[in-house]
Amino acid sequence: MAYSRTYDIPYFLIDQNRKLRITALMKFLEDMAIRHSESCGVGLDYYYSNGVAWLLAKWDIEVLSYPEFSRTIEIRTAPTSFRNFFGFRKFEVMDCTGKLLAKAHTLWIFVDPNKKKPIPVTDEVVRAYGLTPEKKQPLPMEAPSAPANSTWKSRFYIRPGDIDTNHHVNNIRFVEWALDTLPVEFTTSHSVQRVLVDYRQELTLGDDVFATAEMLENEYSRETRHRISNGKKDVSLITFRWT
Repeated sequence: MAYSRTYDIPYFLIDQNRKLRITALMKFLEDMAIRHSESCGVGLDYYYSNGVAWLLAKWDIEVLSYPEFSRTIEIRTAPTSFRNFFGFRKFEVMDCTGKLLAKAHTLWIFVDPNKKKPIPVTDEVVRAYGLTPEKKQPLPMEAPSAPANSTWKSRFYIRPGDIDTNHHVNNIRFVEWALDTLPVEFTTSHSVQRVLVDYRQELTLGDDVFATAEMLENEYSRETRHRISNGKKDVSLITFRWT
């Protein structure tokens, strides 16, 4: 059961080159996931009433071309399978001619937010998306690599506006911290072509945030590897591949 929606690219989500920011694209994808759940009757009200939630565990995004200011894009999404407490969801982003601009695979964890523990996805939720409990094939996803060195270091502070409906830091904020750790002259002259994210622990208001990054490059490729920590353990690993 696929779900689709169109979006216009607003001025406040574009970069200095008048193209959609990678983090803005991720926000559109996140919005699509919750809107699809709402349309299937298993959205925010359902989560609250039943004491459940979906937490995003991994991103694997490939960008072929960034849409520009004021252009219209169509995003399609569908969950592909559920395994125990895991859910897999894919996305495609097209321009108005149907040209593929980006694609993404994601992994989600079904949890009891009060106990902060994973719980099995119910048959009710599975069937709400038009799937069956027997469909368990995972989506292929590449894992990010941890940086071996700390070429760049930054410290960040969690603001009230960083907290989402699950009462922890929104997952895209981690990606923004990783990008903000890199030199501005690099991020303004290069584009992200691939994003790999692995979330290992949540962050909440009052937690410390430390980010480190390194770059690996040769004549064929350029990659940055990032670690987000709370000062005690890694909370996220992120890899960007650049053009």
